[in-house]
Amino acid sequence: MYNGLSLDQAPPLSVVIRFFLTVPLFGLALCMILFLDPIAVLTPNHPLSLAAIHLMFLGVITMSMIGALFQMQSVLGGRPIPAPLGNAFLIHLFLVIGILSLSGAFIYTQPILFVIASIALGASILHSANLILPLLFGGVTHDTLRGMRLALIALSLTAILGIVMASEYANESFSAAHDALRNAHYSLGLIGWVAALIIAVAFQVVEMFYVTASYSSWCKRNAFKVIAVTLILKLIWLIIAWPFVWVFDLVIGALLVGFVATTVKRLKERKRRVSDVSIWLWASGMVLLTLSILTYALFNITLNASLLSFALIAFALFALAIILAMMGKIVPFLVWFHLNSAGFMDAPIMSNIIPTQRVKGVFWLFAITSVLILSGVFYPPLLQLGALSGGAMFTLLLINLIKALKLYRYTLVHGTRFEQI
Repeated sequence: MYNGLSLDQAPPLSVVIRFFLTVPLFGLALCMILFLDPIAVLTPNHPLSLAAIHLMFLGVITMSMIGALFQMQSVLGGRPIPAPLGNAFLIHLFLVIGILSLSGAFIYTQPILFVIASIALGASILHSANLILPLLFGGVTHDTLRGMRLALIALSLTAILGIVMASEYANESFSAAHDALRNAHYSLGLIGWVAALIIAVAFQVVEMFYVTASYSSWCKRNAFKVIAVTLILKLIWLIIAWPFVWVFDLVIGALLVGFVATTVKRLKERKRRVSDVSIWLWASGMVLLTLSILTYALFNITLNASLLSFALIAFALFALAIILAMMGKIVPFLVWFHLNSAGFMDAPIMSNIIPTQRVKGVFWLFAITSVLILSGVFYPPLLQLGALSGGAMFTLLLINLIKALKLYRYTLVHGTRFEQI
């Protein structure tokens, strides 16, 4: 099952788990903002809306993805990240400071917080790219690693554009190119970073975890080229202010529809037929991505702001569904793997580390939250109910992660090693 993976290069559990443990905390902060003022969160460019967007895409999505990259690069690429404990500590610390500062800057309109956020987020993201990107070139290479390269480059460019816009907010002086910068910032972040990394992960884990047929060689060989070329051309069009920018969105949308269709087909035809909550989450993610693509297309035709909000929220929920699916697999595996590698004969089996019923609880709360929040775009009173169910989901996720970590530490202290017999 794990053929071709360099499991002996996996970093210590604490490297990855510190990022994962922070995710539900930012999720709870997001739900609190949504509960307190749902109308403001739905209002484009409102300070609370901007704070909520960045709590979601930085505090939940990027936080979990950078944590996963520490694991994936070492295992898939076979080249360990240098000084993983120290580097993970610094990157995580500055990422937390940056997200809190940026959210506070939007909410309280304090220029100094934009400066702090720019320094902290820039340091965290650019250091992550500088640390991991060189390891993705040379040596072992395959399609998932190529996707990771594109995603990290896009994340770096997203951060640079974010720093430029943060300086405009800090000075309360917006250039004529601000709208183009914001469009480029969103495009690089949503498609180049989030979508590209999820596609790259799918190429590896959908085939491996669920024993499916491989994605087509054309798809693996060309998907990231199409994304990269399309984003570059879109950025040029935005900078020069040429018309018909929507053409590039159409190309990306077509590619994502193809990804959805292929992934759903692979999951339906999987050879490992056992029931698995993570499959439910992958399937939910594909439905949400489809809804996002369709409503964004309708927005471009009608220019209805509610459709744009719906598309962005559906995209965020798509990414969250995949993250929850991966956490449900990665955390139990890492706990079992590190204990087993350390020689503990009573290392718990994966299904006992996070029991299935608690994983199902996260899924059903996610499903309820998704329905309520997406419906709330058109009937705002439902947003507060969605915030409550979302808060319950992130709380249960945090409980699952903490209990898995406690089980790991308990076994380290009280477990029996093979050499002790």
